[in-house]
Amino acid sequence: MNYEPNNTMSSHLTDIFSHFIEHLHGGGYCLQVNPLYREVLSFLGYRYIGVLGRVYSPVTDSWSGLTHTASLVYLDSHVGGEGKGRKVYLSDVGYGSSPHRPILLRDGWEEFGRGSKEKFRVVKRDLQPRSTFEPAPEDEDEDEVDAEVESIAGGQNVWILQQSKPSGWQDCYSFSTLQCFDPDYHASNKATSHPTSIPFATMILVVRYLLNPHHLPHSAQRIQRDGLRQELYPYHPSVVEQRMIVDDKFIVKIGDETTVSREIESEGERVDLLKREFGLLRHVGKEALDTIKNKPSRLKTTAGTKQVKANGTNGINGINGTKAH
Repeated sequence: MNYEPNNTMSSHLTDIFSHFIEHLHGGGYCLQVNPLYREVLSFLGYRYIGVLGRVYSPVTDSWSGLTHTASLVYLDSHVGGEGKGRKVYLSDVGYGSSPHRPILLRDGWEEFGRGSKEKFRVVKRDLQPRSTFEPAPEDEDEDEVDAEVESIAGGQNVWILQQSKPSGWQDCYSFSTLQCFDPDYHASNKATSHPTSIPFATMILVVRYLLNPHHLPHSAQRIQRDGLRQELYPYHPSVVEQRMIVDDKFIVKIGDETTVSREIESEGERVDLLKREFGLLRHVGKEALDTIKNKPSRLKTTAGTKQVKANGTNGINGINGTKAH
């Protein structure tokens, strides 16, 4: 949206199909790639529901509105010793630094991300009436709480996806299991896809995952060595390559190592990187430079001098809080 004049992204499936499939333009965010992913799931015969969630920003220590979408998919259980029954898994292809495989929807369940150090887990939280209602008098008899109050309180459970950090587990986003539909996604898209939306209209944020060709031949041996289940780990986490552009930074990580981390010097260089390293913007030319030059997401580094950004995204800190919406 930053390099095109209309400054918006459509959440309508016909537009998404045209963008990704017919014209192979690539590039999008959760309210585009996850609905398309669910169409693929449906075609393949999987049962699922779409949900909406709130993204946590560690930069501002705050939660967004319901502006992220993920999928809950009904899959054969991969958990040993529990038979072959089906269970619900969280599956998300639209969150920047996201799990690379479905995560069993069970409190505290963990799976590896990229490399041997990154992990993700889901935790369940119960929100009680005291968190939203007026505080009760100290002498209130709990036995006299209205049945509807208890019912409403019991329906406030929320799941949170968390990512492991050196300092501990950090929240990524929360979601409930309430099924959502196309009109819900369109409403969320209006809040995140307009010329002043944060962060998508104020910075360039791109993530691409690949299987590194130099590490891939060792994948099967490492899976067996680490006792990973083939159903969830068709490739070892150490062979995953992550490429990112975060505003004026180009970053490449392979497994646990950061192999590239440098500053982008010009808008032309950033466009070239998006074309060459990410396969994006192939349908736009030099006019893209004119399109972005007056937008908040324009490159803020000129002549090698970095300007300090007010929104706290000068470096790569807080990527997870601003990567998905």
